[in-house]
Amino acid sequence: MIQLGISAFYHDSAACILNNGKVIAAAEEERFTQTKHDRSFPVNAIAFALSESGIQDINDIDEVCWYERPEDKEKRVLKMFNKHWFKTFFLRRKFKKEFKLNDPKYLLRHHFNYEGKIKYIPHHVSHAAFSYYTSKYKDAGILTVDGVGEEQTITISKGTGKNITLLKEINFPNSLGMYYSAMTSFLGFKPNEGEYKVMGLAAWGDHTKFLDKLGQVFINTPDGFKIDLKYFPWEYTDQIMFNKRLSRILQLPNRLPEDELTQDHKDLAATVQFLYQVYFLKLVKITKKLTQSENLCLSGGCAYNGVANGKAYRYFKSIHVPYAPSDAGSAIGACLYSNNKVRRDNTSPFLGPSYDNERVEEALRYHINETKVYKLREDKLLKRVAEIIHSGRIVSWFQGKMEFGARALGNRSILATPLDPNMTTKLNAIIKKREGFRPFAPSIVEEEADKYFDMKEPSPYMSLVVPVKNKKLKAITHVNDTARVQTVNKKFNPRYYKLLKQMKAVSGHPVVLNTSFNLKDQVITMEPERALQRFLSSEMDALVIDNYLILKR
Repeated sequence: MIQLGISAFYHDSAACILNNGKVIAAAEEERFTQTKHDRSFPVNAIAFALSESGIQDINDIDEVCWYERPEDKEKRVLKMFNKHWFKTFFLRRKFKKEFKLNDPKYLLRHHFNYEGKIKYIPHHVSHAAFSYYTSKYKDAGILTVDGVGEEQTITISKGTGKNITLLKEINFPNSLGMYYSAMTSFLGFKPNEGEYKVMGLAAWGDHTKFLDKLGQVFINTPDGFKIDLKYFPWEYTDQIMFNKRLSRILQLPNRLPEDELTQDHKDLAATVQFLYQVYFLKLVKITKKLTQSENLCLSGGCAYNGVANGKAYRYFKSIHVPYAPSDAGSAIGACLYSNNKVRRDNTSPFLGPSYDNERVEEALRYHINETKVYKLREDKLLKRVAEIIHSGRIVSWFQGKMEFGARALGNRSILATPLDPNMTTKLNAIIKKREGFRPFAPSIVEEEADKYFDMKEPSPYMSLVVPVKNKKLKAITHVNDTARVQTVNKKFNPRYYKLLKQMKAVSGHPVVLNTSFNLKDQVITMEPERALQRFLSSEMDALVIDNYLILKR
């Protein structure tokens, strides 16, 4: 069975192709349009997935799986309008128009002449399926936490064999994800994009300073929580996520993007993260009680909160977070749920575009007067790159198929030494041109991870924030002595693994600082042409594309 999976219209629109339960290709729309978190119908991602899979006619596929039920989503929005009729007067026409224009059947027919049926899978089911069916578990609790699906904001399910059974749900407007996004906006960052900034900023603050004040927005219940909606207007608006009452109880005005970050903002971020963890762990504990499993699958956009994820080990022995737990991965999840008769190895995130030598060499010829190019055998290439990194220089690393999901996992990365205490400042200020509080992640060979980090099991997708044991890794150690670790084994990414082994030969440590290959406000680099442009326009010292080592003249 050949399936096309699609997610769209909220954030991280994406498309994928599965063949008998195996993911053949997958990509986010943003990688093609260069619009961060692109929510539009993924025309380019669909075209790529079809082409990569060798499908010339979309009508040759067996089914299209959509990651949610639009009719149920529309019912929730209309219910909101009816409840707040006067406040939503001007939004009604906008939303009705959007629902009409965003009809999947119309768009697939319009762009691709698709004439077949579409199978609509509930949003939280798509999330849960992606997490569970990409895990190694035959028995697991499944906790899905996001902003909102059709109406569910949190679900707890049990995975047994090939089956997923819903056990508990929390519905809109009580949303842990929307709380975090609202506070992201209050702190002057962009919702659905800047949440990771809040998580990083939290380590610099004192969570007790605003605890009594911000704690008022939560109402404890025996089976979870409720949100006090007098502070958050998300029932009747699509933009403003907090109101003046929030400023009054915090005794702090909301920060504008251009405002300086003060200690108050750092303390508030710490409180935001702390309260999220309190209620997230309450849900984890409930999941344990309801499922009686030793394994936990996490899904939904909130599963990117690695700090909270790492604390879930209090209740579970093993935790799985897939490589794209947000809406992008739900495109895959919808297909896996629809065809759950087979479970294949879908652990590789390297599912996006790759480029042949001809394409790379054409890009290199265009910049021949600006670059020095060396084509090297793999062993010589890796040794030279490791030496460059160890010397304190910065390397952009471009290899094979692009990663699917938000993390740079060794194919579209910027690499640097983890040993230089000044490297974090250098990368943030000169390369990334972003806030100085932002941390960087380490990549390490899997078999030596426990020597350097306090971790219980591998973390191939940078899903867990854990304590750092080795004090020499200054550049990847956050202010609170933690790091978001990526473990790499030979099967996961052979060339990247070999590079890490070479780093050990050169530096004594099989570790490298790894951050995404992009500059300020950019989408992660996808094509060789863009890789060269960004390399030449930045202060990076070397670029590696496949077997080509590229230096500036």
